[in-house]
Amino acid sequence: MPRVSVILPAYLSEATVSGCLSALRGQTFRDFEVVLVDSGPGGGTGAIAARDFPEVVCHVSAARMLPHAARNLGVTLARGELLVFSDPDTYAHPDWLERLVAAWEAAGGIVVGAIANHGHRWLDTGVHLCKFSKLLPGGPSRPIDIAPTANVLCSRETFEAIGPIPADVMQGDAGWSRRALADGHRLTFAPDAVVDHHHLETLRSFLSERRRRGLEFGRMRREWENDHPVRLALIAVATVLPVRALRIGALVTWQCARAGSLLDLAWTAPLVAAGHLASLWGEAVALLGPSARRRPVGI
Repeated sequence: MPRVSVILPAYLSEATVSGCLSALRGQTFRDFEVVLVDSGPGGGTGAIAARDFPEVVCHVSAARMLPHAARNLGVTLARGELLVFSDPDTYAHPDWLERLVAAWEAAGGIVVGAIANHGHRWLDTGVHLCKFSKLLPGGPSRPIDIAPTANVLCSRETFEAIGPIPADVMQGDAGWSRRALADGHRLTFAPDAVVDHHHLETLRSFLSERRRRGLEFGRMRREWENDHPVRLALIAVATVLPVRALRIGALVTWQCARAGSLLDLAWTAPLVAAGHLASLWGEAVALLGPSARRRPVGI
């Protein structure tokens, strides 16, 4: 039985899956398996894995699944004591698993690894800083309040105690992290357990995706704060006014400074700001609009 199971959800990931699986083949830590759940029926991701990486446990779904539904299914197929979640558009550094496992042995709980940028284009850099400034490599090991499933490890026991990742929304890892913290589980950031994220967005698709994610997160927040109408109203006001935008700008600047990425931020600041404003716009629409049942809003 492998000690670690690396679980990857895939959907039309033909452009990156070979690089992802090749990087996993080169890990210094060897006691692991890879479970890939391909939910793109008719696509070639599963075929590439089966042909070029026969060691991978590959499940091809007959229907489209959202990423967290695929991750939850992957857990049922995995055999390891430790569960590691990542994405097929990430390329793990050779010592990634070794450092994740070492961090878990030292701290327990849930370990969140760092996410670096793959590539040096202006668009890639700006997209990455907008999405992952909190998770840039660098700085000390520290507590963190979110466990993005592009790079996270927890024991099977911890996963079962928290429960499956909410599967009907794209940002189910935010809800799962919130539940973990509420139940007393510790989230620790391991800045040296690094994967590189390969961004494939265009400018238009990035801004559209940010707005949709903001809309979805706003709906989730309405559910979370349903019993606290005053607090929800304050969040809505801070979202519409520039209060949250200014706070986010200060946090991103501080996070980039800690990671030694201030020059990258200065170079891409308009794009980073546009991405956060698009997300806040989506949140404002959800917070101030009529109540609606939560539903997926796209990738």
